[in-house]
Amino acid sequence: MPFLNQQEKNKTFRTRAVTSSVFPAISLCFLFSPSAKSADFVNFQSIDTSLYFQFENKIDPPKTISPIIEAFGDYKIGDMYVYSIWQNSLQHDYNGDKSTYYYKFVPRLSASKITGYDLSYGPLKDVLFSQWIAKTKNIKHDYFLGVSLDWQVADFSWLRTIFYFENNAKGSWNDQRIHIDYGVPFNNRLGDFRIVGTLDYTLGRRDNPEMIEFKPELHYDLGKQLGYESGHLWTGVVVTLGKNKYKIKDSPYFRTNQFSYGMFIRYSFF
Repeated sequence: MPFLNQQEKNKTFRTRAVTSSVFPAISLCFLFSPSAKSADFVNFQSIDTSLYFQFENKIDPPKTISPIIEAFGDYKIGDMYVYSIWQNSLQHDYNGDKSTYYYKFVPRLSASKITGYDLSYGPLKDVLFSQWIAKTKNIKHDYFLGVSLDWQVADFSWLRTIFYFENNAKGSWNDQRIHIDYGVPFNNRLGDFRIVGTLDYTLGRRDNPEMIEFKPELHYDLGKQLGYESGHLWTGVVVTLGKNKYKIKDSPYFRTNQFSYGMFIRYSFF
């Protein structure tokens, strides 16, 4: 995402947010259209709806409430992930834009699935061609191209490492990114849990500062604890640790390094 100066910061509420825009709508229609549900094409599909409460944000309103919709589909040729958030300030006296949206969709083509050859070797599960198309309110699209390495590691439901070349809203290939996402289920006498999260690191090419965002979440299977089918109703907590948020350099005059926290309720349809 491009830089914001101090004046733009006061006018533009930059963060992740839900979308009523055409791109996620098209993606969701593709994921769940009758043609896409052909038995020989679809392996798995799901939709998650969540409500997040977040506190101690930087740049954005310090306190926010955000409906989120996510979708994932595993297909004959690869997979696709769609994320959309509509973020709203909980502070009526906030001076900036009190509401914003962000969406992205991430289609990936699997080398193993397309070629028919098993490319797994040791902990390596597959190699995929990945794209990341994203949009923030009042900001042009971001478009990333990359290569994804999927891993098979004990105790992890999934572990992915993606290397991206970034074409940001400035309209140039001006940075590179390493993205990691993971899921680790576990249980104890209190019930079923999972830790899921992402780590994003941009290399700071051209005139961009390095950016780091680490966002782990602890999920608790509340539905199972209440006697319902497992894997659907979740609640939990989230923390976000960031350096130079939105690629805006942290300074004593404008803090962009962040430690925020929050809670959420989520329902998964599959």
